[in-house]
Amino acid sequence: MSWSRRALLGMPLLPLLAGCGFHPMYGEEEAEAVDPELASVTVLPIADRLGQQLRFMLREQLNPDTLDVTPRYLLQVSLNAQRIDLGLQRDATSVRGRIDLSASMHLSRADNHKEIFQWSAISSADFTILSDAYAAQVAEDDARVRTIRDVSRQIRLRLSAFLERQKRRAG
Repeated sequence: MSWSRRALLGMPLLPLLAGCGFHPMYGEEEAEAVDPELASVTVLPIADRLGQQLRFMLREQLNPDTLDVTPRYLLQVSLNAQRIDLGLQRDATSVRGRIDLSASMHLSRADNHKEIFQWSAISSADFTILSDAYAAQVAEDDARVRTIRDVSRQIRLRLSAFLERQKRRAG
């Protein structure tokens, strides 16, 4: 049987793949509906360059359509980043590195500043230390961005779950 006939026989099975959570690896994802409760979270300034990047990512994830909503919550995040050299050679040079990023998150109400939720997130990313200084710096910067992206996703998921629980209790 030729490949074209096999493909035609498999076509009726494609709708079943959609029901099992299958999605194309490189395809465009549908945008999620913006949750007004998440959009009402104001991310306070975070110290250092990593903090600025995390704050930007959080703002994009919590309110991607930049809805104009009244701030109901304040999110304060503090970061601690550490670079660790791994894979030491005999001449005491390192060939691998790791970035460890930990974030401490505190959510409070905007009206009375009363803390209602706290949580911490941790992420690590490895990188190769190359002999070219520029390439090594780019690899390290990329590892930092990966940890920030991971921490921002963890924070968004945790906030979403917490606010959903709060909604269920209230209603």
